[in-house]
Amino acid sequence: MGASLSLPFAQASQWPGAIADLRTDGFTVVALTPAFAAEPLEDVRQVPKLALLVGSEGSGLTPEALKAATLMARIPMTPDVDSLNVTTAASIAMYHCFAERRG
Repeated sequence: MGASLSLPFAQASQWPGAIADLRTDGFTVVALTPAFAAEPLEDVRQVPKLALLVGSEGSGLTPEALKAATLMARIPMTPDVDSLNVTTAASIAMYHCFAERRG
């Protein structure tokens, strides 16, 4: 719990325009989605400047946010599960994407 308060984060008043700002600043913006057309999360590794987007539970990210992202990624799951709790999904994605950096 305490470590979650030391993760870098930002609030954006201009949404989804702030995603374009991230990309302009050299970030690869990965939108998490349960959509089957998205890349499996294991394909997202070793990106120097990475920003993860997560949406609200239920509705997820807006179509505009998904379109503005560099790529969409999903956490592979069994077909019986349609999605994960947003906090759980974000935790899995952060561990997966940043674990190797702790090296």
